Amino acid sequence: MQLRNKRLKSILGISLGLALISHILYTLLLNPSFTNHSFIQFFNEAQNLLLILVLLLLLSSGIEIVKWKLLLSSQQEVSWKQASSSVLIGQAASFVTPNRIGDYPARILSLNNKLTYGTITLSILSASAQTLAILIVSEIAFLNLMNYLRTPLFSLLFEINSIIIIGMLFFYFKIEVLSVVFSKLKILKKIKKYIHVIQVIPKKLYISAFILSVIKFSIYSFQLYLLLHLSNLELSPHILYMLSIIYFWGLTIIPSIAFAELGIRNKWGLFLFSLLAIDNWKITIIITSLWLINIVFPAFIGVLIWFYKQSKNKWYASVS
Repeated sequence: MQLRNKRLKSILGISLGLALISHILYTLLLNPSFTNHSFIQFFNEAQNLLLILVLLLLLSSGIEIVKWKLLLSSQQEVSWKQASSSVLIGQAASFVTPNRIGDYPARILSLNNKLTYGTITLSILSASAQTLAILIVSEIAFLNLMNYLRTPLFSLLFEINSIIIIGMLFFYFKIEVLSVVFSKLKILKKIKKYIHVIQVIPKKLYISAFILSVIKFSIYSFQLYLLLHLSNLELSPHILYMLSIIYFWGLTIIPSIAFAELGIRNKWGLFLFSLLAIDNWKITIIITSLWLINIVFPAFIGVLIWFYKQSKNKWYASVS
């Protein structure tokens, strides 16, 4: 039954993804500004940024590796090589799982071959730090956009985001309070061991993880900004960067389906950047390019590392 449900979800995800991408391509082909000449010209201009985008990817990946190693080192010895391969294998696993839920379990299993209370808690801390960073940076972006574009949409999203931030701040810094206030609830008794681990984690580790997450998110947003600025040099750089931040905020809030992710990314981007004078086909190329660079490429490297580790383990087993 479980195998049948997984197959059904995969089929639905692939179908939805193909439908979204087909609709986007159909819409773009009807765009009068989309010509062979304009496409080749924009593509050649975007190629000049490829090296910068890859360097920014390496920088953001490096920050994620530093954060992951910093967290793990509070409980176990981890080398830079182990931390790096763990992060990349996690990215490979997240590529085929909804909302990237396979990322941290794959990271942990690639290191220890088992999930423990400590490593699970640290992975929750790492993911929470990244989410909180996105929410808080996006709150600043919403404030800026409300004053510039003056649309009710950003006022509404700002209020929704404010509520989420309050809950997220409590969850991130004060979750151990739950163990005291609601200690008799059965549901919390099941996660009591996780809360005990949280209680011994120093606050400076929370702050360090949050700061690194903010830097990583800023780099991701800057990648998108560079391509958007290339598509329309007349638009305000400040507003373009704020909208780049909001784009990734939306990807964090909107539920994702593994095989439909590219279609969802493009649909959200077309909706958001339609507020600016940027051609739809350029938005699609930009978002697809970033997806290939930031998601597909690291996932491919992660798969290669996983196969290498598996073949190495089999070789050791045959020798022994």
